[in-house]
Amino acid sequence: MDFQIVKYVRSRTDEELLADIKKVASANNGQLTQKIYNDYRKNVDSTIADSTTICRQIGWSKAVELIGMQKSKYQNNAKISETELHEEILRLWTELGRQPTTTDLKSKSKYPRNKFSARFGSWGDALNKFIQWANSEGFAPPDSTTSELHGRHTSRDVNLRLRYMVLKRDNFKCCSCGRSPAITSGLELHADHITPWVEGGETVLENLQTLCKACNLGKGDMV
Repeated sequence: MDFQIVKYVRSRTDEELLADIKKVASANNGQLTQKIYNDYRKNVDSTIADSTTICRQIGWSKAVELIGMQKSKYQNNAKISETELHEEILRLWTELGRQPTTTDLKSKSKYPRNKFSARFGSWGDALNKFIQWANSEGFAPPDSTTSELHGRHTSRDVNLRLRYMVLKRDNFKCCSCGRSPAITSGLELHADHITPWVEGGETVLENLQTLCKACNLGKGDMV
């Protein structure tokens, strides 16, 4: 008969699990996500409980609250709507002057990549859904108060979706100098009225053009 050692796993109490979480948070300057926790367990201290145990026994969000920590921005965004994700892609696309990549998500997006993947299946699927959303839905209605006051059909402000359509039509390049954020880092593009709004110009696609910040300000100086 061969002798064998059988390992018996002792169940941890809630207090012990919370102590493990506090230990990791303290070692990481008060920052704590499941990734930080699991990396610490793997590389620093293998004796603390696995995060899956915490999730199953207490619940990760509840455990974080019980130790008196504020949720990270990713946890606070657990219930991000599909429209909010579309709008974030829209913001990135117009800011970058090109299709955003997963690398851009790491440095510029307020939502992590897994939020897009969880909702749409993959980053590629998220982009395809965004294109359908951006091209199929109408623009936001004009500000009725502003329109009635000035006898206009549209508000002076260019909403995010219309701005995207203008920049997309102009290939995300300044119509005056030809520069683009895709080539010139930090370049800011504006959707500018061709016929000024104060002179009767409407806020519609046909009366808007893409100008970089410098050219738009320079245009004002020449008036």
